[in-house]
Amino acid sequence: QINVLQAKKKFEILDAMLSFMHAQYTFFQQGYSLLHELDPYMKKLATELDQLVIDSAVEKREMEHKHALIQQRSESVSFFQDFSYDDSKVEFNVDAPNGVVMEGYLFKRASNAFKTWNRRWFSIQNSQLVYQKKLKDVLTVVVEDLRLCTVKPCEDIERRFCFEVVSPTKSCMLQADSEKLRQAWIQAVQASIASAYRESPDSYYIE
Repeated sequence: QINVLQAKKKFEILDAMLSFMHAQYTFFQQGYSLLHELDPYMKKLATELDQLVIDSAVEKREMEHKHALIQQRSESVSFFQDFSYDDSKVEFNVDAPNGVVMEGYLFKRASNAFKTWNRRWFSIQNSQLVYQKKLKDVLTVVVEDLRLCTVKPCEDIERRFCFEVVSPTKSCMLQADSEKLRQAWIQAVQASIASAYRESPDSYYIE
């Protein structure tokens, strides 16, 4: 009886395997039929994809061309501004009645480790270089006596239009908004130094 049961069990296993294989055949057959029906649609998508790739390449080339034109235009405008910048506060006067030789906004490089740049309102007055964070703030003295200082333009730096005021104890790196303003500030400092030494400011400026 045991042998009979084992023999029947073998037939049941074989029957189950055959049923499983038929199920697999039916599954893949239906999958093939479905994908075969989708074949025209997939070919259509492939054609549209090729066109999208071409359109994308054309658009990228056009954007790169526009970007190059914008960069060229910006450089041209920047060049024009550097040499044609007109500002009513560019002029300075060492004999100003209020004692302010020149004033305006400059960027100042901090002396901390981060070397950050901050925009401050600077002025030259009473033979001193001072600045304010806001117009109504207390004056902060950068240079106490301009007679002990020198001023020079700085080209070897990450920013344009920079100049440095150097004193025996420290130096201050500043940035103007244009080349014309930088030259005006340098001349104003030099004229103030000359005035502090009681030289003739007018003849110094003309020279």
